[in-house]
Amino acid sequence: MMLATTAPRPFDAAPDLLQDAAAIDDFMGQGMVRFERLAETFGLGDDPEGARLLGAALQAYYRRDLPMAVGSLKSFAANESRMAVLGRVFEVLYKVVTRNAGPSALEWVNFAVEVYLAHPQVAEAQRLALEFFTYNALWNHALTVYAQLPAEAFEPWYHHIMHQRALSVGFQPRWRFSFVLLTWNRADLLDRCLTEIRAKAGSDDYQIIVGVNASSDHTARVLERQGIDEIHWNTRNDSIDYYRTVFAAAQGATVIEIDDNVVELPENFDLILERHLKTFPEFGYIGFQPTRLDQASGARALMEGGLASAYRRCERDGLVVDAGPVWGCCAAIAKRDWLEIGGFYGVRMSKRIGEEPQLIRKLRMRGRDGALIRGHVLLKAY
Repeated sequence: MMLATTAPRPFDAAPDLLQDAAAIDDFMGQGMVRFERLAETFGLGDDPEGARLLGAALQAYYRRDLPMAVGSLKSFAANESRMAVLGRVFEVLYKVVTRNAGPSALEWVNFAVEVYLAHPQVAEAQRLALEFFTYNALWNHALTVYAQLPAEAFEPWYHHIMHQRALSVGFQPRWRFSFVLLTWNRADLLDRCLTEIRAKAGSDDYQIIVGVNASSDHTARVLERQGIDEIHWNTRNDSIDYYRTVFAAAQGATVIEIDDNVVELPENFDLILERHLKTFPEFGYIGFQPTRLDQASGARALMEGGLASAYRRCERDGLVVDAGPVWGCCAAIAKRDWLEIGGFYGVRMSKRIGEEPQLIRKLRMRGRDGALIRGHVLLKAY
């Protein structure tokens, strides 16, 4: 049995990585300067070489030179006293920061494994590998690592892994669709959205789940009038992080998230999304490209999910999708897929850390992706 030399950071199903992400994002855009600030931010102490190696890694990552970034991080990790810092940086890079780097899944796996194998008795190296595989729901990899670790120190990970595996294997849908919404003090828009959902759904085999983020307006009256039975009341405003609750509650084979400010949906939107998911199984998360409506003037503007170069056109059986970033205004994922990729474990979501890239990151670890339905089928949102 391998013994950890120090205690690992505790298990946290939803760590708040915003501060570290902001520091990394800010530094990557500056060039190789201000190592002192970088060292101070990540607790390196008096370690100029460590700051230089970390800075070189982040700059290489920013330039999309992943081999150099990984090489610098490995050199950084050669000193075991830096392992806790490496764990924080690594979590941000594979969970949050994109910056057009687009590293391959295999390269991340190799890095996590190599760091662990190089420092098998260091608690933070053990945590780094176990957390990486748990975040991506690579259960067999995670359990292989866990089997070599001090059971008591890492027991919370084991319980989480076994529970999530059981949920994934045992899931049996009760509905064809689950429409999930979050809301906060937008009762009138929510009212319009719920009315539109019922008017445009092509199937009557669905449930509607609404998560209410501590609304203080007349949202409760709207939900009562609309006859919504599946309501989750949050005592505080957790923004989109409350998706954890509503997605977990969904019992439909296909989960469709809909923003509460969507005022017009395509006819048969649920059937369209379901058909695209089945026609393009390589894309596990598919959404409509929305039009943003100006609430005052009613003017429309097309909402772009990303740069045109970020998309790849795919056509099949008369349907067309563009692989790439997805807006979550009205987007679908199979509930079984959501369970198999580990749901929203591993990061606290916010306006900066959206649910869409979290889903797509984990799908890509399995060779899948997200895609947009473009063209004449557009939803409209305020």
